Amino acid sequence: MKRSVFAVALNHPSQTQAWDARFHQSPYQTPPKTPVWFIKPRNTYRRSGDSICLPALPTFSGGTLAVVIGKRARKVAAADAAQYIQGYALANDISLEEESFYRPAIKAKCRDGFCPIGEVAALANSNVEVITEVNGVEKQRWSTADLHRGAHELIAALSEFATLQAGDVILLGTPQQRVALAPGDEVVIKAAGLPSLQNRCTQQEAIQTQPDGHPTLFALGLNYADHAAELAFKAPDEPLVFIKAANSITGNNSVSVRPDNVDYMHYEAELVVVIGKTARNVSREDALDYVQGYTVCNDYAVRDYLENYYRPNLRVKNRDTLTPLLETVVPRNTVPDAQNLQLNTWINGELRQSGNTRDMVFDVPFLIAYLSEFMTLQPGDMIATGTPKGLADVKPGDEVVVEIEGVGRLVNRIVSEEQFEESLK
Repeated sequence: MKRSVFAVALNHPSQTQAWDARFHQSPYQTPPKTPVWFIKPRNTYRRSGDSICLPALPTFSGGTLAVVIGKRARKVAAADAAQYIQGYALANDISLEEESFYRPAIKAKCRDGFCPIGEVAALANSNVEVITEVNGVEKQRWSTADLHRGAHELIAALSEFATLQAGDVILLGTPQQRVALAPGDEVVIKAAGLPSLQNRCTQQEAIQTQPDGHPTLFALGLNYADHAAELAFKAPDEPLVFIKAANSITGNNSVSVRPDNVDYMHYEAELVVVIGKTARNVSREDALDYVQGYTVCNDYAVRDYLENYYRPNLRVKNRDTLTPLLETVVPRNTVPDAQNLQLNTWINGELRQSGNTRDMVFDVPFLIAYLSEFMTLQPGDMIATGTPKGLADVKPGDEVVVEIEGVGRLVNRIVSEEQFEESLK
């Protein structure tokens, strides 16, 4: 069933009320104007009946409703959204306590097993009471009718910039108050008309060897100090990791769409690490043993859409076609030192970006060790390791070439929305 699982934060009045005062302060300044999206990667998926390993940290259940897409949905109006829905399922957006919405909450939201999803069924509408029981005792009851945006509005908002495919899932959000979980608890999510979702919490880790869903493409923000300075930020104290959805990925010699009426869209040349075998709690010293090889991507960003919530938000980084990725993977043993590779970007034949991987804030072994400490990396998962300074605006008609020494050359052309729509006819 599962392809990409999108989730929305701050979609319940109790959340926006609880955070309102802070959203008028630095670094937020103003409350969000658009839905605050995040992604649950494949390591988080579990089915009803599966056990969930809890970390030795306060962990909370977030019972919610999931809408499952039934067919390709692109730029769908809310009034037409019902015809793109396969059905609904109960889900549990398990999380550590949310302390900030300023940076992607990967460590809080994306741990193994933190997204159980139940069986899909039809519903007459998406207004249901979601009930959470722990060990047979009701702990929470809330109605999806109270959400700021319902299933139809969320499908419209997301499909405006991300083409949804059959099997994609959207979690509709949760109230501010969550239900605490402990090892040994049996948590059951219920709603009228839907199969219950039941999972037992344990302390015993069980690694999925054949997880559902797409391989995960992790990406790094501000992982070169010179690039952070270029954007007037200081280099982060720990990796700033976010996730790229499948809709954004395209290939070599492809086109990327610059949205109409934006002021600044820039490229980001990045070395990509491809995981070759299951990695959990890997040491930095052993990390490279888990690498299959390397490739190249261009992680475009539309900075007009940047808001200070789950930065960088999906409208900035996960738009259709904005992640060209070279299909060829160069074996690890053919790259003597991944931390000493030249990166170059040309626009229309003019060199505009030049850097070296030795200037990464967090190197490849550190990133693998860091991620595998709280989540399982699987074969095919990828880590895009950030970009050096040298950004520039790109416009329709530009040819953008990204090349990494010893790894590969990625060619891409920028087109307008009108040109792209014409190509689809």
